[in-house]
This record gives sequence, structure tokens and C-alpha cells, in this order.
Amino acid sequence: MRGHIRWADGAWSLLVLLAAVLMTCGLAETFGIIVRSPTEAEGQGLIFLGSIAFAASAIWARLTGRPVWVSVLTALPAVVVGGLAMEMPDGLIAHLAALPLIPAALSAMLAELLSPGVRRADFYH
Repeated sequence: MRGHIRWADGAWSLLVLLAAVLMTCGLAETFGIIVRSPTEAEGQGLIFLGSIAFAASAIWARLTGRPVWVSVLTALPAVVVGGLAMEMPDGLIAHLAALPLIPAALSAMLAELLSPGVRRADFYH
């Protein structure tokens, strides 16, 4: 049973990493100070996919009994960065919001992998 839990932890961490990569690549493609980026449409799509992956990882974290702070920190990039990128695609505010939020989500994932807390599933066995 413990091997199954390790695989689930690895799959969850890969989903968080995938979300961070998708959102970061999308933000890089939409970045432009003076003129609009020619790849802005593709970048917006990547930001949207990254937001979905961050939201899914936050839900997965909550359903598997991870601490609330892990779920919150993995959901914040989806809500804040994804929302700002969709509402204000010409602004750089989503890029600025991503600077602390994406590393915070990755740090929460890493902290949970290195020192897993007591989960609800552990009480049933």
C-alpha cells in the first residue's frame, strides 16, 4: 500500500510541475513591454492550461488529505495569475503576480514531498 501512496505523491508533484511549466511558458510568450507579442494567443492558451492544472492539483491535494496551506498555495496561481491574464491580457500585472506565486506553489509541493504531514488516509489503516 505504501508503494501506491508514493506513486500518487509523484504523480501529484508532476502535475504541479507541469502546471508551473505551462503557466511560465505562457507568460513568457505573452510578455511584451512596448508592442504586443506575436505569440500572445498561444501564450494565453498555455496560461489557461496551467491554471487548469494548478486548480486540479489543488483539488487533488485537498482530496488526498494534504494540509490546507498546500492546497491554497497551489490554487493561488490558478486564481490570481490565470484570472489576471484573462481579464487584462495587455497588462503586465499577471507577470508580476506570478513572480512570488509560482515559486510559492512549487515550494509548497516540495515541502509536502520532503516532510509529508499526517493524512486522513493514514487514520483508516
